[in-house]
Amino acid sequence: MTKQTVLAPNDGSAFCREIYPHLLKFFPPEQTRLILLRVGAPPAGHVPAPPRPTGYDGTVTMYASDRDANLAVHPIYASQEWESAIAAIQSELAGDIHLLQQAGYEVELEVRFGERGEEIVKYIEHHPVDAIAMTTHWRTGLQKLIFGSVAQYVAARVNVPILMVRPSGD
Repeated sequence: MTKQTVLAPNDGSAFCREIYPHLLKFFPPEQTRLILLRVGAPPAGHVPAPPRPTGYDGTVTMYASDRDANLAVHPIYASQEWESAIAAIQSELAGDIHLLQQAGYEVELEVRFGERGEEIVKYIEHHPVDAIAMTTHWRTGLQKLIFGSVAQYVAARVNVPILMVRPSGD
């Protein structure tokens, strides 16, 4: 029997974890494969500004600051920052994965970087997903204008069923 695939976006907050009891209620573990999708801010490397020539002939260069000089000797590349960020997210969500596996689910973790709504939609466009399960604040009016709504953004752009839950503590 083929398991249905349910995508559960998770930003690492207790608010997002409020979806777990609803997963158990609506998606039987023996019939469901869960994908926890974490979208983080894109990490950036730390490299110096290029040295600038100090004379007319350009043979002697200097850095604009001590920080740039130190980074020239020990740069931190964006790829290293990405790997570090992925490892931190994997570590942070290891408890969630274990909890869901103990409940009987097959669980995978996917990590993306960028704008949350856009990355969730991109993931769904490129991977077979049968349903999405996510929490929402159900913001309206000025709050919605200021903070936006990831749930609304996703719902307007995908063609798969979405289970949206507003936790009672919100």
